[in-house]
Amino acid sequence: MDPKPADIVKMCVDHFDKLLEPINCIQVIATVQSLEEQGVAKCSISPTLPTYRHIMNFTSGCDYVELTYLQYAVPPLMMLCFIGNMLNVLIYGLPYFEGSSSVHFLRAKAIANMVFMFSRILEVMHASSPHPIYWLEPLFWKSRPYMMMVSNISGTMSTWLTLMVTMETVMCIMTPFVFRKYCTKKMTWIVLILSTIAATLLHVAIVIVTDVQEIVQVRQYIQNFKKENAPCWFLQSAFRARNNPYYEIYRRFYATTTMAVSIVIPTIAMLVCTVLIIKKFTFKNLGETFSQRRKCVIRMTVATTLTHLFFEGPATLTHSASAIQGDNYSFLMCVLNHGNNLGSLVNATIPFFVFLFCNQQFRHMTVMYIKAVIQTDQVKRKSYFSQAGMRCGRMSRIETDRSMVETRLVSRPSNV
Repeated sequence: MDPKPADIVKMCVDHFDKLLEPINCIQVIATVQSLEEQGVAKCSISPTLPTYRHIMNFTSGCDYVELTYLQYAVPPLMMLCFIGNMLNVLIYGLPYFEGSSSVHFLRAKAIANMVFMFSRILEVMHASSPHPIYWLEPLFWKSRPYMMMVSNISGTMSTWLTLMVTMETVMCIMTPFVFRKYCTKKMTWIVLILSTIAATLLHVAIVIVTDVQEIVQVRQYIQNFKKENAPCWFLQSAFRARNNPYYEIYRRFYATTTMAVSIVIPTIAMLVCTVLIIKKFTFKNLGETFSQRRKCVIRMTVATTLTHLFFEGPATLTHSASAIQGDNYSFLMCVLNHGNNLGSLVNATIPFFVFLFCNQQFRHMTVMYIKAVIQTDQVKRKSYFSQAGMRCGRMSRIETDRSMVETRLVSRPSNV
């Protein structure tokens, strides 16, 4: 009577302490039995031998492109992303932005960008060495579906939050009464919670449709070739991620739905909203209609949306196209996909620096905030924090008035 697949798997767990697929288990058992019949014993120094095999190619092909940007481009982007988005989160909390519902979306987008960037940390560590690290190899591969899910959730949230800020800005410009009625802090939190739940439910499918296989091979080892030592055998594992063939239809449906819901529709909607914002903001005198804070948020919204459309649009479209195709896509598509993934990382990093370059008010708040953080004197620190929450034009007038007062006090003769 032939053994059942479950019995074969249990046999490998008992003999080798590894959970393998039945076919791979039979191959390992047959190879070990053949070697032992030839007098080849198990290596006594197995813990010091390479337990895992690094399957990435460091010299040629698409792997080389991926490894190059993971080693040299992603680490500095991670540092800039953390600094920029953390400053965004802190600056959005200043009193200047109190009462703005859009700023909650911008703060959540900054957090989503950091999560998206640092979900690649294990990939960077995995690519940092051409030789496998015994503790990192299983951690990287077994957590890969979950890290991909986190990355996709945060990327989708970043896209949706950009769309929400853009739509809210259109409502503020074109229908201000509706904007004041519905765009409240409470409604903002409700939308954020529902969006997070929807993005999680959408991308939890990645864990279902992605399998991580551990493939074990039997290797022979001779300790010293110059001496006639007998060879011995040891087990070496390699991991790979693949699409589960039992969920192929479900995977294609998921990829198509993701491309439509989190990429194509939001991108088109953002493009239309941006055109409306730029048209109204350019050809209409908004000096009396909107406060300085609202105009600052509108400029930040336009900069955020245009940056997202420039970097994230083609990147996410190519990524989804490769997801629909599956594992068998061309070298050119593979290289283009990695290049666009790099564009997505740049998109998660650059908003702070775009705001800093284009917005005088944001630049003023950033400078004052950094001065406050590095200041050791508590009185000056409190003063800088207070200045960071003021309008830059108002701050200039305060400084001018202060200098005039100080000049008069100094120049006035003393009667003492």
